[in-house]
Amino acid sequence: MATYKEINGTAVQNIAGDPPAPIEGQVWYDSSSGSFKAYLESAAGAWATGGNLNRGKKEGRGTGTQTAALLAGGEPGPEVHTESYNGTSWTSVNDMNQARLTGGMAGTNTLAIIAGGRGPSPTANAETWNGSNWTEVNNLNLARNALEGAGTQTAALVFGGTQPAPNTQETETELWNGSNWTEVNDLNTARAHGGGAGATNTAALFFGGIVNGPNPSSNNELWNGTNWSTSTPLNVARTFVAGTGTSTAALALGGPPSGSTDNMESWNGSSWTTISSTNAGNNGGGQAAGSNTAGLFFGGQSRTTATEEFTSPAIFVQTITTS
Repeated sequence: MATYKEINGTAVQNIAGDPPAPIEGQVWYDSSSGSFKAYLESAAGAWATGGNLNRGKKEGRGTGTQTAALLAGGEPGPEVHTESYNGTSWTSVNDMNQARLTGGMAGTNTLAIIAGGRGPSPTANAETWNGSNWTEVNNLNLARNALEGAGTQTAALVFGGTQPAPNTQETETELWNGSNWTEVNDLNTARAHGGGAGATNTAALFFGGIVNGPNPSSNNELWNGTNWSTSTPLNVARTFVAGTGTSTAALALGGPPSGSTDNMESWNGSSWTTISSTNAGNNGGGQAAGSNTAGLFFGGQSRTTATEEFTSPAIFVQTITTS
């Protein structure tokens, strides 16, 4: 039988503890614990508990990164309440001018824009955030709620949404140039309460949502700066989706109206893969920020204060038992 050294070209290291910078698949002997160990990664990712929100929320809007996020509005309400996350804890900051939930939001936790939403009726109101205060800017062309956003504070895209009874979903897409909103080409399928992703206003993704009244959808569309094209659908039809990432690397987490689901799907630019479930569950109506490898999910259908951090690949040290 071949030895470890013959296979790998080196003997198993004898280290008191763990090596300072191990690599995937590395094996060593920990003399301090008297055990063999291996450094492994899991593509499914891992969840960790983050700092709680100051107020339990559902259907607010989030943007930013895992360590620098922003949450605006939500229920109970609609609210003007805004919170900022520093990677450890949430801090209440200055309120929006317009109370709302489910607006289209884009940007960072220091430079953001939110437009539309329900407050309490569908609104066209838009506001920008400079890290300290919200300022009202020019309105959307079409007032609506339950829409999504992508891009930056000065170059954003909002899409989808819904109008009041008879609960009509929208295909409307609008482009923001830092001063005004312009109607551009519509979605192929009218939807609301879906998940959005996109770092720019020329490359976005819209997935899931409500279609034809109350029905959850698996529909997925890509925006190329000019048109929307239908792409590979989600594995699970869902609405009230928390989405984050880019048009080629996104995460979708949420649940259908019949009950929250906590399983998450990852988008690689061509297909969706179910990869992980949250620790807390109940993420229907929750919000997200970050990337597809470092996501932050907060709030949820029960107006929870919970925050969870997702990291992929999950990295851990595994003790090898011998007999």
